[in-house]
Amino acid sequence: MTTATLPTTLSELLQTRAATLGDKTAYVFLSGPPEQEQADSMTFAELDARARRIAALLQQNAVAIGDRVLLLCRPGLDYVSAFMGCLYAGAVAVPAYPPRNKQHMVRIAGIVRNAGANTILCSPEDLERCTTWIADTEAFGSTLLDVGAAEAIAFLHAPAGVPPSHVAFLQYTSGTTGTPKGVMVSHGNLMHNLGMLREWFAYDERSTMVSWLPPYHDMGLIGVILTSLYGGFRSVLMAPERFIQHPYLWLRAISQYRADLTGAPDFAYRMACRRISDEQLATLDLSCIRTAYNGAESVRAGTLSDFAKRFAAAGFAAGSFRPCYGLAEGTLFVAGRRAQQPIRTVCVDQAALQRQSVVIRGEFSGVSPASLDRPGERVLVSVGRPAGDQRVIVRDLQTNEHCVDGAIGEICVAGPSVAAGYWQLDEQTQSTFRHTLAGDRDQAFMRTGDLGFMLDGELYVTGRLKDMVILAGRNYYSEDIEYALIVGVPELVPNGCAAFMDDQVDAERLIVVAEVERTQRKGNLDGFIDAIRQAIWNRLDIGPSAIVLVSPGSVPKTSSGKVRRSTCRTQLRDGELTILAQWDVETGAHTPTPERRQPASPVAGIDKPATNDHRRHDSATVDALNDWLRHYARTRIDSRTIDERRTIPPHVVLDFGNQGLLGMPIDRSYGGLGLTHRDMLRVISQLAAIDSTLAFFVGLNNTLGILPIMQHAQPALRDELLPSLASGRMLAAFAITEPAAGSHPRAITSRAQRIDTGDWLVSGTKSWSGSSAWAGIINVFAKQADGAGMVGLAVRPGTPGVRIGAEELTMGVRGMIQNSLHLDRARIDDAYRLGDIGQGMSVAQQAMNIARLAIAAVCLGGMKRCAQLMHRYGARRRIGTGLLLDNPLSRLRLGELRHRIDGLNALVEHLAAELDLGVAVPEDCLLVSKILGSELLSQSADEMMQFLGGRGYIETNLAPQIFRDARLTRIFEGPTETLLVHLGSRLLNGGDDLLRYLETALGAGVLARELRQLGEQLAQDGLANASKLDGAAHAAVWVNYWLGTVAQWGVLLAVIERAAAQQRIDDGALRWAQSQYELAIEAAQRQVGLRSALSTSAELSDWAERNAFEIGSIEQTIPGASQHIDPLLDVAAGAPSVTREPDERHEPAGEDAGSAAAPIVTEPASLIDRQQVHALEQWLIAWLGERLKHRKLRLTRESTFAEIGFDSILAVEMTMVFSETFSVAVDPSAVWDYPSIHALAAHLAPRIQGAAPAAAVAHADHDTDSPIAAQPSTL
Repeated sequence: MTTATLPTTLSELLQTRAATLGDKTAYVFLSGPPEQEQADSMTFAELDARARRIAALLQQNAVAIGDRVLLLCRPGLDYVSAFMGCLYAGAVAVPAYPPRNKQHMVRIAGIVRNAGANTILCSPEDLERCTTWIADTEAFGSTLLDVGAAEAIAFLHAPAGVPPSHVAFLQYTSGTTGTPKGVMVSHGNLMHNLGMLREWFAYDERSTMVSWLPPYHDMGLIGVILTSLYGGFRSVLMAPERFIQHPYLWLRAISQYRADLTGAPDFAYRMACRRISDEQLATLDLSCIRTAYNGAESVRAGTLSDFAKRFAAAGFAAGSFRPCYGLAEGTLFVAGRRAQQPIRTVCVDQAALQRQSVVIRGEFSGVSPASLDRPGERVLVSVGRPAGDQRVIVRDLQTNEHCVDGAIGEICVAGPSVAAGYWQLDEQTQSTFRHTLAGDRDQAFMRTGDLGFMLDGELYVTGRLKDMVILAGRNYYSEDIEYALIVGVPELVPNGCAAFMDDQVDAERLIVVAEVERTQRKGNLDGFIDAIRQAIWNRLDIGPSAIVLVSPGSVPKTSSGKVRRSTCRTQLRDGELTILAQWDVETGAHTPTPERRQPASPVAGIDKPATNDHRRHDSATVDALNDWLRHYARTRIDSRTIDERRTIPPHVVLDFGNQGLLGMPIDRSYGGLGLTHRDMLRVISQLAAIDSTLAFFVGLNNTLGILPIMQHAQPALRDELLPSLASGRMLAAFAITEPAAGSHPRAITSRAQRIDTGDWLVSGTKSWSGSSAWAGIINVFAKQADGAGMVGLAVRPGTPGVRIGAEELTMGVRGMIQNSLHLDRARIDDAYRLGDIGQGMSVAQQAMNIARLAIAAVCLGGMKRCAQLMHRYGARRRIGTGLLLDNPLSRLRLGELRHRIDGLNALVEHLAAELDLGVAVPEDCLLVSKILGSELLSQSADEMMQFLGGRGYIETNLAPQIFRDARLTRIFEGPTETLLVHLGSRLLNGGDDLLRYLETALGAGVLARELRQLGEQLAQDGLANASKLDGAAHAAVWVNYWLGTVAQWGVLLAVIERAAAQQRIDDGALRWAQSQYELAIEAAQRQVGLRSALSTSAELSDWAERNAFEIGSIEQTIPGASQHIDPLLDVAAGAPSVTREPDERHEPAGEDAGSAAAPIVTEPASLIDRQQVHALEQWLIAWLGERLKHRKLRLTRESTFAEIGFDSILAVEMTMVFSETFSVAVDPSAVWDYPSIHALAAHLAPRIQGAAPAAAVAHADHDTDSPIAAQPSTL
């Protein structure tokens, strides 16, 4: 295209590209594990077609020209298509990161409010998260559209025609010091700026650019995506997270795709130098790079020099560096070093610079092979000459006049690339975009807020006006202080330091906050503080007043990676940083900073945070309850009798009810105590130290029994039941487990059929339902007969068709009766339904999540009791060397137990506090609390038994009962092994909530990245060793289990690190948690990566057979006491046949009558369209083959889902894709009801009514965010 024929808008530009370069690849997006990288591509014609369909989707939803549309798409091809689709519709695009946490959701809601965006476009994988976000924020009422839905829409034939002055998008600047503002960027601004970039880059249509920059900001969107469109060449993209986790992948992509263009901020080049190994370096060929621009933050001569030296061996030429300068208010590009001009570097006098003047001490052309740093000097790199017809001047801050060369002032810009202003902020627009200089009122300039100077026609940037540090009348730039730390203290995280003034005192106080590398957190923190002080003194001759060392990820940054110094200052003041150590010049001591967090908005189903008055009242209530329990335990509780008689005495139940223990979470308006999660768990933990049976009885009544009714019952039912439950006049139970399902709710066979009246007919058998024999209401969960999910119902035991079954004689927790429950077409009024139809699993899951935390509290109390008995015995028992307590092994055991208790207490306290603040805690965290609590209690109880010796074996000493009771926790609400497999599967297969929580809520970003990397490594190793594990399916289970074992310790470590930083836990517990985490990593890597072949099932069966031969077939068959009424006295007896003696090993005759749901029968293929069945079989095989291609499975119609290694995440994903493809709702449980590809196809064929299946490949990479949070694979 010539200048004369150049389009004037981006919409016209894309149409031109599609017409002239339609078949050429425009964009490639890289994703997936580093060793199994996936590359998805899109041509210019495909982009045009996708954009037209999205534009049609917007128009169908009443989006008019000029309307704002919020883009919440992840980096990738969907994002590019959605952006251009907005422009084709004539809408104003508003790019933003998809919501990641509560704080981010609030910020995006503010953007929606400011922009007036009534329509939101999101990626298919974020649809559920965005739906929740909209419901919980001020974005409620906005229309949410899935970009994937546009695939089925006929594309728009005529994109909207708009003039160049039309606003193309709003660039919301995150800002390092201020509130985000929406910059109005027009088509004309973009076309002008892209033209300057073309001239600067000097690219052609054969060029290739590789970038990881965020597409939500000017540098990634304009400098990469739109530059590629303008130039008609290929861009290879990847998500920013991919670079942060693996900097090597950025340079590997450049090497593989022979890219001549790339660029990034200065910190990225520093990170590449630090984190790319020599082995990785040896694989790179960077000789193809012609332009490597460096911008968005200060360009450092040391960075250019270090990168050039480090990667020279890979062919990188130092002359390809192109320092540049720009900002969103100027669209993007303002100035840059041109290819034919050398990089200019000047060394200026530091003292003069502090007085806002420039004294040159030395100059250098090109990239210096050695450091130019000298005491008393600052090295500045030129960012080149102003581009095109732009005017760039420097104004004097005092006189508002044009500065002469070498004088420092504010950089100002004028020209066609300068945006129109800030959206709906007229006053700020006027002051920033309409500034005029003294003596020149005809030309309006845009003030950048950056300080710098011009020298020989080139621009030098010295810092931000608002980030100036003033000490003793001298001016220092925050970034200079931060850079001193980065180069002087290698133990600190690059781009993880913030320097600012203390605004809370009159005195001049410089504060420095610095992130410590994760690998260095065990190091000498006091030594790091001394090194920071020395580094600042050596470079700038000043000393900080306070230094704060924090965990990686703690220093707040903008979404484009810039340090937010003012926010960091606020978070430090409010106690929101995860502090490792700190120093203050006035005290010279480490000063603890209390945690003060603002409560978030409450989430659905969680009570609002209590006020301070309520908290004080609750605390007093809990203290009084715990005092009463301790006294009551001495006088009224006999744990041995409860255990031996397998029942809780009535007076205990009545007294607990009178004290409010059986209605702790119920609001006071219903007569309950209205306790927070934290306070309720304090009571449960105290009770567990007294008697674990009573703790389970009370804890499960309050969680599994009461919470579903509190949170999900219809108002009339709540009013009916809660007063009785609050007073203890009625107990509530929970029934979901079944004999054939165990910890696998997808295998539940109980069925609930809705009849014409709206009521439900329920049939099935529930097992191991605690206290259901005593309960007045039982929360029952059954699959809906229509296949639309599960329904929860509050069932009264006296209802016709409802029968309490036999008690199971358990090993421990004997006083809490475990019963079966039988339902034979029991008719339940719909008024007793819990939650929405089809959402029963979600109702159950919410209750089970809180119950798991309650189990952790029970374990915590039990461990404290173990510690008490062990210490009591050790302090009294004398052995040959003195007191048992003085023995080193005794002190080792008790010391480790202390750390377990402190660690678990920190975890329970943190999670409970988060729930009380209304934080959306990931279910995986609650799962971890249960897993760790149960395992740590079992270990502690076993060590207590051993510690007490023979006395531990005596029933009257209570240790055996504690030991037996502790054993229940490892299988209750899901066996540990099953839960760990589920946890690992969540991390590997799309459940990213836990890692985001570690990054955002706990400030453990590096730890989260380690878990991601470990998951990728284990997945690769597991696949490589699949043959040793009997196939890919078993290898997946093996990998999931070991990843889960590491993740549990990672969560605990993150919580303990936070507590240690706030000095709420001792260093011993922190060292213990770090050790457990590292040991778990070593074990996982060893078990997966170096796995020797396991015994096969056949080998084990042969061994068991030989073993049986050696000891004989042993089975005790003495009948024992008869449990049956004589038939002559039995009211049901009639025929002589009833006198037959039933087998005592089974339940009495009639126990199972009518209890089981009708078995599922696969439809015979002869009754349905065989061709349709075959087509569905092929669709399933193709989809599974593509989705699981890394497992290299050989799939046939007879392949079973068990062989494939299905879990609930994959089941939900497959059924969601199937439902979207065929427009038929399919419940994920069908995978278990119809366990092979053929059986499932035969079941589904009659339901799709002849619809032709879509190509599997079109959906195989459908990375749907699984709703597993509401549908767990285990209990």
